[in-house]
Amino acid sequence: MEAQIRIGDRTLSYQLRRSARRRTIAIEIHPRDGLVVHSTARVNLEGLHEFLLQKADWILATTERQAQAQARAPVVSWENGSRVPLRGEAVALRVEPGAARPAVSLEAEGILVRTPPEDGLFPAGERVRTLVVGWLRQHAAEVVAARVQAYLPRLEVQPRTVRVREQKRRWGSCSAGGALNFNWRLILAPAEVLDYVVVHELCHLKELNHSPRFWAQVAGILPAYREPRAWLRNNSLLLDI
Repeated sequence: MEAQIRIGDRTLSYQLRRSARRRTIAIEIHPRDGLVVHSTARVNLEGLHEFLLQKADWILATTERQAQAQARAPVVSWENGSRVPLRGEAVALRVEPGAARPAVSLEAEGILVRTPPEDGLFPAGERVRTLVVGWLRQHAAEVVAARVQAYLPRLEVQPRTVRVREQKRRWGSCSAGGALNFNWRLILAPAEVLDYVVVHELCHLKELNHSPRFWAQVAGILPAYREPRAWLRNNSLLLDI
């Protein structure tokens, strides 16, 4: 259900998602979906709006931060000389067409993309994007696996599986059975952000919740975890390529 609320001199639209299983009201602000309110099944709009007005400062500040991030979001043209984010840096693409075999590699000058001769079936930019994203996903899988192994001795845990996947909203997840999943786009973020998500999910193997005990586990490994956590919250649009 879509609704609106007046906050100061602004009218904000939001998605209202009711659930009979929910006992509290929760607010999320997604880069794509905007303001999303999760509520109990019986709450009326008057009571809901009173709650939202109490959170007005946070809602407006978060909305403004995301608008600023969206203005800074990269526009990748997927051609020679274009830049893509990698490990928090803007890295140049070097496109060499006409290769006998397509390949992508990381060189000192940037990401080298060797593309096959044009066949008219796919636009050149789409072909380059497909090759680069495929390479980024593979690179992400290698880096995530290495960072998981680096932190395992300190946490004394063992995940059942570690996978890097395409995920719309989640940066990482941990199942009750010990399966860890990570969003491949983490390879675009600064190294400390990827490490934070890795540690976050590994700590869920000990505490499958967000209790004070869980956050104490995270802080024991990454005392400054709040900084990469805030970066990810405020800059996720920079990773949308």
